[in-house]
Amino acid sequence: MPTPHADHDTRTRAPRSSRAVAALALAGLLLGPSAESADFLPAVSLHLEAARYEPVETDLHWTATMGGGADLVGFGGVRGYIVGEAETIIGNTRRAFDATQANYHLETGARWREGRVVVNPFFHHVSRHLSDREKAPAVDWNMLGVRAETTFGQAHRAHVLASVGHTTLASLVGYRWELIGGGDVELLRRKHFAAYGAAGARLVTIHPDPALVRGDFVDWRVEGGLRFPRGPRVLEAFAAYERRNDVFLLVPGARDRALFGLRIRLKEGD
Repeated sequence: MPTPHADHDTRTRAPRSSRAVAALALAGLLLGPSAESADFLPAVSLHLEAARYEPVETDLHWTATMGGGADLVGFGGVRGYIVGEAETIIGNTRRAFDATQANYHLETGARWREGRVVVNPFFHHVSRHLSDREKAPAVDWNMLGVRAETTFGQAHRAHVLASVGHTTLASLVGYRWELIGGGDVELLRRKHFAAYGAAGARLVTIHPDPALVRGDFVDWRVEGGLRFPRGPRVLEAFAAYERRNDVFLLVPGARDRALFGLRIRLKEGD
């Protein structure tokens, strides 16, 4: 696959002052209330997911994700948190199960309630790598943004969220603005399970002169399945259909595809 010219500058950065202001603002949110009210490690979470693509390609058969997070500290109604996950893309290029990509996500931020809405400024880092292949140019980006989410309906059956962010660094991909919206709703609830539907979309704007030549794009996904809650633990069996851009690291590529999989989520604490 082609790589960008060595002299091509593929990184775009926001001014250092903006990053410093963002860091100070986040620190102010977390340190504002009295230390006597601090609640350390009030919640932890874990999630696992595995899904099969349909149709499959040589490098794209399965996706598997493992991740976890923690609310590290709470001051009154404000929580400071960290979340991380690792996604592995599996094909059969060299063997029956051959990891072809490893993608890492790290996020930190704060969240608090404004009425029924949870407000969540965040800093999100994504790093993408080829697995067991010749080392490629850096493919990563940092996103600084804010997210809002809420639940409504009887027994909080529906959940919606929206976020907006801008990159402070983007290597190779040329991302600038990112807008995300989505939600899910429990369509049918029984004693031991619920049937649900979900949908979401992601708009990404691209730098006018990107190393990977393509324009702004929209990713979207619709999903339906069964949810089996057991206290803080949830098992989901799902089928989804998505439009996904940048499925490869070093060349542009978009795919329309179905996914069939399982998801496990665990959250302990409030």
